[in-house]
Amino acid sequence: MDARPGRENGDGMAEAGTTRFWVGASTVGALGSPARGIRSLDLDADGRWALGDPIDVGPNPMFLAVSGAAGVLGIVHELAEGRISSWTFEGDGLSPFSRVGVASGDPCHLAFTESGELAFAANYSGHRVTVHPLAPDASADSVLEAEFSGTGPNLDRQTGSHPHQVVLDHERDRLLVPDLGADRIRIVGLGMLPEALEHDEHADIVIHPGAGPRHLVVSGGLAVTANELDRTASVIDLVEGRELAWFPIGPDTETRGLGCSAIRLTRGGIVLIGDRDADALRGLRLDVEARTLELVATVATGGRHPRDLELSRDERFALVADQGSDSIAIVALDGEGVPLGLVDTVATPAPACLARVS
Repeated sequence: MDARPGRENGDGMAEAGTTRFWVGASTVGALGSPARGIRSLDLDADGRWALGDPIDVGPNPMFLAVSGAAGVLGIVHELAEGRISSWTFEGDGLSPFSRVGVASGDPCHLAFTESGELAFAANYSGHRVTVHPLAPDASADSVLEAEFSGTGPNLDRQTGSHPHQVVLDHERDRLLVPDLGADRIRIVGLGMLPEALEHDEHADIVIHPGAGPRHLVVSGGLAVTANELDRTASVIDLVEGRELAWFPIGPDTETRGLGCSAIRLTRGGIVLIGDRDADALRGLRLDVEARTLELVATVATGGRHPRDLELSRDERFALVADQGSDSIAIVALDGEGVPLGLVDTVATPAPACLARVS
């Protein structure tokens, strides 16, 4: 176990005020060094950290999600023939839960129902969302799916549907699925579960052409999308089902074709977005009444290719997974959640996801 030099070791990190994350990573070496598995990362209220040893959970565990209700860690293995695995927490280790299940092509995101009995996977090249039952020693193979079609004006990236995330919209009993390839937020109803998913393409929310919506966050009746392809963030009215406006995340950067990545919303109303063109964390203030976004802060992460980000439980820090530089940036936040500056860096191979446990 690695700990920050001169600070507490792993045995001192399980105290009150500590946030535990699990770090998903690429094992194939396409971007960053090949990882040997996933690992825990503990962060205390003063920014001190301890990094667990790698645990082999199978190939390319690129995205992780935690079901607090079930006490289960879900993993999508981003492969041409995608896989889903699930694990229970055993101290600092993991034990298999369900048997490994079959998804579709290149699953890249996972979300649980409130009970943790079902998991939804977004399959990037499979053009669909799949549903996976999770139970001890049972198969996690897909049992339902919603398939999408469509294109966009970007001939390099939008030749077909590319679902990139699955978000449960609990208030409206549905899934919100950003589709990078078709400039849509797919609306998938859950009222007929476990027998069926409901999808009517006429109910999908249309995003402006060439945006490439990647991820989103929900704030009451609004959502904010991080649009990968044109480096904007859109404000969406979830009740009316329409895009209200879109805003640049930072016009001061030369575009390298990498664009926006992950997005989070702080309790203080600050939208945090990873900017892979600038290798930075952007902070934008969401005005719910005016339905606008204003760029208020930019902090360079000191690494390359910020793929994912997550907040500490007390929201004093944002962690940013810089996959291309084999590092995780720890960025201090103010009381609203505005990024203040880089305070530390954790070295670990090809981090692609940060899943918060507590």
